[in-house]
Parts: sequence; structure tokens; C-alpha cells
Amino acid sequence: MTQTYAGSFAALSDLQSQPLSIIRLSEPITKPTNPPSNNNDTNARTSDVSTSTLSPSEPYPTPASLAADLSHYRDLFSKLRFSYLEQVTKEKFLRAIVGDPPLVVDHAENVEWEKQLAEIKQVLKMQKEDVARLVAELEAKGRELAG
Repeated sequence: MTQTYAGSFAALSDLQSQPLSIIRLSEPITKPTNPPSNNNDTNARTSDVSTSTLSPSEPYPTPASLAADLSHYRDLFSKLRFSYLEQVTKEKFLRAIVGDPPLVVDHAENVEWEKQLAEIKQVLKMQKEDVARLVAELEAKGRELAG
């Protein structure tokens, strides 16, 4: 029994010595061309530019691989954002119903919150349009400079 605890403790200590990163926790887009040689290589993503195992014929990432990485990270952060918002909403709801006294909201407060939400959404929509325009300009400038 003591050996089981010691083995478990050693395994936990080994796991705690490795740094955690959201990027490293996500699954890789591409499979590594070479199998990992040591324990540190198992956490590296092959799609990262800094740790990429590119072939000698293509020493730099291609626009297609960068686009795939960008798409992957957008999906990853979208899922992360959704999960975060879901957890925060659940926590707020639980705190509201188990609080002493429970939080009760009437119709007038809901109408006021809906008005504020509509205004905030309109501002957010304009900001998203500005960001989309800037991204399009930057992509066009990048293509111009690359071409």
C-alpha cells in the first residue's frame, strides 16, 4: 500500500513539474514528422511556428499552414470563451438562488436591462465591423508585401 502511495506521489510530482499552457493542452493540427525523442517533445505542437518540424525543402511556414493555424486557434478560443461564459452564468445563477435572501428580479428591471443590452450590442457590432475592416486591410497589405 505504501508503494502505491509513493508511486502516485511520484507521478503527481512529475506532472506538476511540467508547465501548463492552453496551447499545449489542445490537440495538434498536424501529426509530427518525427516521433518525440524525449518527454518535453510530447507537449510541443507541430503547428506552432516556433516549434515546427518543417521539411528541409520548406524551411518557412506556408500561408496555407498559417491559415490553418489561425482557424484552429480561432475555434479553440471560441470554444474556450463559450465554456467560460457558460461557467460564469451557472455560478451567477446558483449564487442568486441560494443567496440569503434569494435574488428576485421584477419585470421593470428586466426591461431596463434589455434596453442597456441593446445599446451595448449596437456598440459591440460597430466595433466588430471596425475590427473586420482593419483585419481585411492588414491581410491585403500582407499580401501586397509578400507578393
